[in-house]
Amino acid sequence: MDIEEARRVVSALANGVHPVTGEVLPEEHLYNEPAVIRSLFTLLKAVRMPKRAPLSLEDRQKENIKLGRPRNAGLPWTETLRQELASQFGDGASIADLTGRFERTRGAILSELLRQGLIEPDQRQAEMESR
Repeated sequence: MDIEEARRVVSALANGVHPVTGEVLPEEHLYNEPAVIRSLFTLLKAVRMPKRAPLSLEDRQKENIKLGRPRNAGLPWTETLRQELASQFGDGASIADLTGRFERTRGAILSELLRQGLIEPDQRQAEMESR
């Protein structure tokens, strides 16, 4: 049994539910005693799932590629990249060209252009629907 499964079982008991059958436990059941319920919830708080360490930029890019996404999908825009996007869009680059150059999704390119005021919301919607 892994920690997540154990947490699920303890959580069910703390909520007065049989963890296997899903049946509500009788009122007189041991797990419905206030002290037991408080103890179970205290343990659940104490045994938190370990948080995954943040990935480096390079590791996030590798993960994106492994998952079949553009290399920079979901990564923050730097001010330099924002300026480059605006410049290239202003020079007539198509959305398809920009997705390739910046290695981002179509939605990310359109959202950034909208955020910068370079396109209107209805233009973004039309571009998203034109795929």
